[in-house]
Amino acid sequence: MTGRNKWEYGCAVLLAALVVSCLLEAYYYNSVLMPDVLKQGREEGFWYVVNRLKDAGLEVTVNQQPDGSYNVRFALPAKGLEFNAKLELHMLVKQYRDGIIISETYHALTLTDLGKDWIEDQLGDSPSTDPAKWIGCSNSSDSVDTGWSVLPSEITTDGLSRAAGTYVSTGTGAWNVTNSFSVSGANSTKLYGIYHASTGDYLVAAEQQGVGNQKNVQAGDTLEITVQGSVT
Repeated sequence: MTGRNKWEYGCAVLLAALVVSCLLEAYYYNSVLMPDVLKQGREEGFWYVVNRLKDAGLEVTVNQQPDGSYNVRFALPAKGLEFNAKLELHMLVKQYRDGIIISETYHALTLTDLGKDWIEDQLGDSPSTDPAKWIGCSNSSDSVDTGWSVLPSEITTDGLSRAAGTYVSTGTGAWNVTNSFSVSGANSTKLYGIYHASTGDYLVAAEQQGVGNQKNVQAGDTLEITVQGSVT
């Protein structure tokens, strides 16, 4: 294997191991299901790759595309090498009443600047943050601002407080994080976000669905929110 191929293979390993395993909750999933000795070997081998790429001067950039997806680029400018991958984040929101879907909407999420830095930390450094699995709701009409670190007027009542979703792998480089909010009072939502912490200003991505897609919920409703991610 040539030096160039080794570098590209290392990037592929990094991408598969971190974007899928660390981007959300796979680390915790593996910590339960994988024997300690295998987990230790996997982690040591993974961090060896990460550290070698860092030592070589790895650069990570994230750019949004018109379709709402993101291109993630790894590069070694000094050697003229780079590796690219496509990251997509979407959100599906379903409102149930008496067990029947009465509203369903699906839109692309927008990464915040904090979210881009979080991805860089996950990919290029020893991750110091939790997986992005906490979902928050708001009824603010504000357009998403990449400078946000928290949803404006985030809801903390009526069973709609920020909550951890459940991670599920949906295939190679694809995953969902889903939470079903049990609504306990009348409220409305149309702005949503995903965080990498249960409290505080740690907004990774957000989505404004607009007044036309507002969910007017009442006690007894279920608001099911799914964040869908993929890397290709």
